[in-house]
Amino acid sequence: MLFLAGCSSLVPATPTPQFSLPADTIPITDESGTTIATQPSGPWVMLSGVDEHGLIVEHELILFAEPDNPEAATSLIHTGTAVVVHEIRQMGPQGLRRFYRVQAMNGQMGWISDYYVRRVVYLYDENGTAVSLFAAPDGQEVTRVVNVTPVTIKEPTGADWWIVQTVEGSTLGWVQAAFIKESPEPEFLLNQQHTHEP
Repeated sequence: MLFLAGCSSLVPATPTPQFSLPADTIPITDESGTTIATQPSGPWVMLSGVDEHGLIVEHELILFAEPDNPEAATSLIHTGTAVVVHEIRQMGPQGLRRFYRVQAMNGQMGWISDYYVRRVVYLYDENGTAVSLFAAPDGQEVTRVVNVTPVTIKEPTGADWWIVQTVEGSTLGWVQAAFIKESPEPEFLLNQQHTHEP
């Protein structure tokens, strides 16, 4: 794991590419970049610098121009940013180390270790026991789900409202982005509050 938070002056500025959604399938490649399998394009994922104890270890994460190359740092991206996956690269013995080529809605793109990728996030309202899902932003309430319900991100359409789906797949709706959390751990939910970025 590479800890370089706070070293933004060391990361060169690069032009931001135009945002594009991935194809219907995501290539899974070996160390040489050869496609060895594919998987269907899934929902968005969240990049997170929060560890397994719910502590924010890194507020900013580094995207790289090449997988597993600390010399190829291209830009910093904030923990809690939603991204789409364009490629998954398997590295090392038995391909156990995985890197994702991801892109944020602002067009920012690069490689990052799967350690920082969260396919599941959590809904939590510190002032209540449940979180409302809506048919549209500020629209009619569809349902309420209990605190710390796991969800996947379907579309982070803006800074304030995102579309999410419960992990069991039965409920889809809009939720205020402030209620989407990177970790289910109390240390994070109760003590670490910050804004997510689409």
